[in-house]
Amino acid sequence: MSLLNQYNSCPKGPDPGFNGAAFLGWLKKRGGIRREKDCERKCQENGFTAKSFIKQAGMEYIRIGQTGNGNKVIQRVDKVWADQWMTYYDVEVPHHRHWTNL
Repeated sequence: MSLLNQYNSCPKGPDPGFNGAAFLGWLKKRGGIRREKDCERKCQENGFTAKSFIKQAGMEYIRIGQTGNGNKVIQRVDKVWADQWMTYYDVEVPHHRHWTNL
């Protein structure tokens, strides 16, 4: 496979779509885990529900869990999958130290 084809091909795993990839980027910027209520609010802004997104993607990629005190959280499980789709849809937001002054 040539380098050009390698970078133009779709990543493996379920396609989260542009809005799903944006949600994954949002989740990544917050440590990869957030309260379910916060995630539902963010997903509604993008036109879907977090529960439907998790069901569509699969629990091996992203899942709902519980903290020790019983709060429900959504956790990004397969970080490589998420990063590849964020890059594919060009929604990867660099960390502050990765910005370059022009």
